[in-house]
Amino acid sequence: MKKLTAITFTSMVLLLATAMAVGAVDSVEIRGKVATEGATWTADDFAGFYYDLDDNIKTEELTTTLTDNKLAEPNGVVYTTTAQKADFEYEPWGSYNVIGFMAEKYFAGYLDTPDTTDDVLFHESKDENVLSDEQVLQILVDNDDERTLTSGTPLDLEEGYELAISAIDIDGNKVYLELRKDGTVVDSKVISPSKDGATMKDKTYYYKKDVGDSKDVVIVAAHFKNAFRGADTNLATVDGLWQLSDTPKDVSENTEYDKMTIQTVTADTIIMNNEDNDITLSENKDITLMPGISIRTADADELRYYIYK
Repeated sequence: MKKLTAITFTSMVLLLATAMAVGAVDSVEIRGKVATEGATWTADDFAGFYYDLDDNIKTEELTTTLTDNKLAEPNGVVYTTTAQKADFEYEPWGSYNVIGFMAEKYFAGYLDTPDTTDDVLFHESKDENVLSDEQVLQILVDNDDERTLTSGTPLDLEEGYELAISAIDIDGNKVYLELRKDGTVVDSKVISPSKDGATMKDKTYYYKKDVGDSKDVVIVAAHFKNAFRGADTNLATVDGLWQLSDTPKDVSENTEYDKMTIQTVTADTIIMNNEDNDITLSENKDITLMPGISIRTADADELRYYIYK
């Protein structure tokens, strides 16, 4: 009995220690290079900015200009981010514009791929460039992993969405799909991935809707490799999946994000500065510039500082 009690007590101590350890590392500081005067940071020297290692995509740049240890408004801090071309993980769909904004990855717009109709997401979106509407969308899913759907196991997506097989015809040529959000059907569509000569549009389920000021934007897409009607269950294989948030991020001119204000928005670029906000870099200060990016100064007479996330 004493041995059992000792084992139980030891287990409780270990569990408590593990929980304390996990709680102790729930936030990690990612900092850029140290500066003593005006400086510029990109993803090359600040790992907090969005960066795609595979394709060497970086979009964000932050520049400081010092005047007597002060980042004087309006251009003491200037932040610029420019959308770059990125390929879908399911490559036959083509490309889209990705943009880092306040150190997070966002979607800016679909791109036309010349001499093909495989770029279904571009062609089916009415407002394919959401940045032109002064907003961006978070990219929730972008992968080409194979997964199997059955009539009893829908495909779980983000933000309460799920894609389900409603029925498959006797030849396995037509797949009846339903998209649900929080349990309510918001879209239904028939695709034909297994028919002879099936096109990319035949094989791709897509759901488009108005998002903020952008009209008919494809926010969910799934490429079906095949589909079968079995004796006991229907099943299909998805090998390309894409989802955007249906809640836009506002990047309209004059929008304020803490000490930074958006000055310019074009079809591919956002520029912010610290208009109306002088920032004094005295010793041992922690200053929030915008959500996700702050400045920390050294506890020393000589000015040293860095940006961090």
